[in-house]
Amino acid sequence: MKTRLVLGAHAAAAMILTCIPASGQSMQQADSPIASEQLESDYRVIAARCGTPAFEKAFTRRSKAAVAAGLVVKGRDPVAVEKNITALRRNPIVLVSASADCPARLAQLNELLKSRNGLIKAAHERGAARGSR
Repeated sequence: MKTRLVLGAHAAAAMILTCIPASGQSMQQADSPIASEQLESDYRVIAARCGTPAFEKAFTRRSKAAVAAGLVVKGRDPVAVEKNITALRRNPIVLVSASADCPARLAQLNELLKSRNGLIKAAHERGAARGSR
């Protein structure tokens, strides 16, 4: 009986570790559109699980702006991408198993926000420049 619990714990840990991207991987765009959408969905779930309600709201707003600017998936309708991101939400416990993991995950999300801020502004400026021509 004890062996089953140990094996189950190891299997659960392996599953969790495969779901959590390494810090170097988390800031890179995923190769396929579905992987990019899954990663964005995971970011939103982590913000909800680890952040304050104000942080979650701000992160979700900036995430939606990144989707609208085409930073998550290029060349696809942002409305369809948003639908897929919503459909791909996973259980927060799978992504962040312990509250002790939250500070590190929040630091990653803050880095992501900082790196995207300039890109989102540039995309909006390009869109405004095209509209004024």
